[in-house]
Amino acid sequence: MRVISRRSGDDVQVFDEALEPLRIFPLPPDVWSWSVSSARDSLVYATDDAVVRIDPDGRERWRFELGPQGEWAGSFMIDAVFSADDTLVWVYAPQSEAGRGDLDEWIVLDAATGEPRRRFPLETAGQGGGQHALRDGRMLLDVGEGQDGGRVFLAGPDGEPHDFGWYDRVPISVAPDESQFMTVEHGQDDVAFHDLPGGEVRFRLTAEDFGADSVEFAGGYLDDETAIVVVAGGDDSWRHFRVGTRTGEVLGDLGIVTMEPDDLEPLGDGTYVITDTDGTLRRM
Repeated sequence: MRVISRRSGDDVQVFDEALEPLRIFPLPPDVWSWSVSSARDSLVYATDDAVVRIDPDGRERWRFELGPQGEWAGSFMIDAVFSADDTLVWVYAPQSEAGRGDLDEWIVLDAATGEPRRRFPLETAGQGGGQHALRDGRMLLDVGEGQDGGRVFLAGPDGEPHDFGWYDRVPISVAPDESQFMTVEHGQDDVAFHDLPGGEVRFRLTAEDFGADSVEFAGGYLDDETAIVVVAGGDDSWRHFRVGTRTGEVLGDLGIVTMEPDDLEPLGDGTYVITDTDGTLRRM
């Protein structure tokens, strides 16, 4: 099951499967990207110029320096994520936007020491990225290039990144059995379900198929057979629909209300977590 965590102020709270608090990791105030290990005993975070691994007491285990920003640095966010087996930390570094070089980098670090294993140059100019760890050691990456769309890559630590050749898809989630993944079109017009690893489209549903105006960058796989797609209407409201991942059939509205469109977190085992009105987590 996924690690359940959330940020609260300058801390990251980690929960067990019963949503009981397990531990708290302290964070510096300027951190936006962080990842908890699957063992729930360590955390990595990224600042504008470094990636750091800490223990639950906040003690720094290692620090990987990315270097100072360039004179013409823009707006960017580094993403750091543990591999599925916790042995590696994958870092998407938007070096171009940070003014540190002409090409972005995808960096693979040894999770025990912080030493680099591989550095993949990417011909992108991203402002940020999102990563999805696969059980076999590979990582799925999407690079957000603002109004220019986005790029999607798949790589293992020992091979070269595969570029899917897309400029208009944003990965949202990977199926629990890792046979497929879900993307939303950059303009939020549709949601598509793709074979993994090839990326071939199994089926596509438009916002109109849900009676909505747009598809949110949210949702994910409830289990191998069912995904949750979040859509928005013209009245600033959103709804959560179940979709059959084998057939593309829209199975119905969940009929729930969440604080934000992306507040619902599917766990892949048939359950999901939302935030209650008093701020506590609720598993359903």
